[in-house]
Amino acid sequence: MSETLRALANAYGIHPGFHDLGGQYRTAAPETLRALLAAMDVPAGTEAEVADSLAAFTAAQDARHLPQETVLDEGTPCTLPCPPCEWVLLDETDTVKAEGKGIIALPPLPFGYYHLDVRGSDWREEVFVLCRPARGAPLVSELIGAPRGWGVVGALYGLRSDDNGGVGSFADLATAAQQLGQVGAQFLGINPIHAIGWTARHITSPYSPTHRGFLNIDHIALPGMGPTPEAELIDYDAFRSRHNAALEARFAQVEDSAPITSTQHGLEDFATFEALSERYGDDSRTWPADLRRPGAKARAAAGPRARFHAWAQAEAERQLDQAARTAQETMGLGLYLDLAVGPRPGGAEPWMNPDTIARGVSIGAPPDHLNPEGQSWNLAAHAPRQLAAARYRPLRQMLSDLMRRAGLVRIDHALGLTRSFWQPEDGSPGGYITQPFESLLAVIAIEARRAHCVVIGEDLGLVPDGFRETMNAAGLLSYAVWQYETHEDGTLLPPEALRPFALSCFGTHDTPSIAGFWHGTDIAWWHAMGWQSGEETRRRHDQRADQRHGLRGLCALPPDARQPQITAAIHNRLMQSPSCLTALQLDDLFGQVEAQNLPGTIDEHPNWQRRLPCSSDALATAPDLRDTLPDSALTHGQID
Repeated sequence: MSETLRALANAYGIHPGFHDLGGQYRTAAPETLRALLAAMDVPAGTEAEVADSLAAFTAAQDARHLPQETVLDEGTPCTLPCPPCEWVLLDETDTVKAEGKGIIALPPLPFGYYHLDVRGSDWREEVFVLCRPARGAPLVSELIGAPRGWGVVGALYGLRSDDNGGVGSFADLATAAQQLGQVGAQFLGINPIHAIGWTARHITSPYSPTHRGFLNIDHIALPGMGPTPEAELIDYDAFRSRHNAALEARFAQVEDSAPITSTQHGLEDFATFEALSERYGDDSRTWPADLRRPGAKARAAAGPRARFHAWAQAEAERQLDQAARTAQETMGLGLYLDLAVGPRPGGAEPWMNPDTIARGVSIGAPPDHLNPEGQSWNLAAHAPRQLAAARYRPLRQMLSDLMRRAGLVRIDHALGLTRSFWQPEDGSPGGYITQPFESLLAVIAIEARRAHCVVIGEDLGLVPDGFRETMNAAGLLSYAVWQYETHEDGTLLPPEALRPFALSCFGTHDTPSIAGFWHGTDIAWWHAMGWQSGEETRRRHDQRADQRHGLRGLCALPPDARQPQITAAIHNRLMQSPSCLTALQLDDLFGQVEAQNLPGTIDEHPNWQRRLPCSSDALATAPDLRDTLPDSALTHGQID
């Protein structure tokens, strides 16, 4: 490999290699470096292109007098070294906040985004200024007036009611919030509710959206859909056939009279994409070349059909906002929403942001003992330099829309804020890309402060040194999953050892439920999938027996304890952790055995299809829930 290629890759933040789970260092192959550079529109196919690209990068860097962006602290003056110049600082409304000549001395500023325009005798540069909140993202105590709180998380799609037709609706969400508020829950967390796409009927995972800034219209409540079927699993194809037809019928009734009011950023372009997808398919990469980005041609091709999709989004927004208000009024913190890692590569979000999306790569995971070639999650990534050049607007807009409806937001795979693993679509080995960690944290903290929203960073996996401390310093809580917090022998740590500045829970949608963990259903699934040998399966069952024994001791469980008693005892101990937030899963409260998702599977396991056994309007009085809620929850409504 040429040193010039290495230097070019390093200039664009591509890691020269990484340590895998086994501690082995894997050097990035030349084809990896070239593929990742190409994803960021950097020519590197030949040695001549590599040399030219490096020369162009170096010349551009040498020509600048100031950085392209800088992160400041709220209320702290700052001086930027610079040759003699004239400068003016503008806020987001283009109002002049400061100006001067000679040295750039910025005054103390409120948190937010600013634009610094600097002119020298024969040069002019712009600097994007991010002024982060002095206290970072809001703390739990700021929002509820207490240092600690608790809530419930569950699958919105799995809620039952008399009129949702098969998939939980935004109306069911409001009802569930009211019900759970009655038993003291201070928040209700749900799976991502990002837009899946009108024509993507085959997609069931809420973590594979077409756009994270718009809403899943499966959850729009419509009259006449009928009760939830008795079946445990959702038939999405049958539901969407009926629900989409009902949406069309409803739109026909109101089309001429109902104005489309929405605060969502980019609604016209999103509606255009949805209309075009009906003609050309849900993957915009296969569309006619002149329609592969927003613009007049795309809008003309979409025609009046786009109005239907704009209306559907506005209706979803109206219903979600009502559910958010209900949750806020009855629960304190309100809704706990999830920001997925990324959108599908051919979806609306990449189509609407053609200048920031990395091309020909997918976000994924490095090779490990289960996947020696690494994983591709089939999710698009925003290229760091291009996103910075766009002043992080795609991220800022998504966070703004999500946080104004939530008291809590979880950033899925928060490790991607510092580095992300890109898997080239050409089959080359994947590699890590450095992300502008400090700037991304500043954006998250600014938007969270504006929306009065607590933020949780899902920091599971191989956590780089200093990552968690830096994230926490910005006000983002960690994510502590008890069944992952173990001694060296695999037995669970006492809950007192869980991190204080965190949201703690026993498990997630990707892990076994409490009942599943207790009975080893996850181990059985791994064996059935062929992911482990019979010997490894026996070893893991033996380890699980040790974990059960340890939990019996930690939770003071008698030998003959049955599942509701086991779950209640685990919940009681979990609520004694020092974590400032604790989340209980609806699946655990109702004794569900199977997990909502088995990572690494698509059709082999019924992912994202499981319904709760109880109607959303009967949650507060359901015996199962009352039997498994911790005593402190029923008594106080918050952790004392």
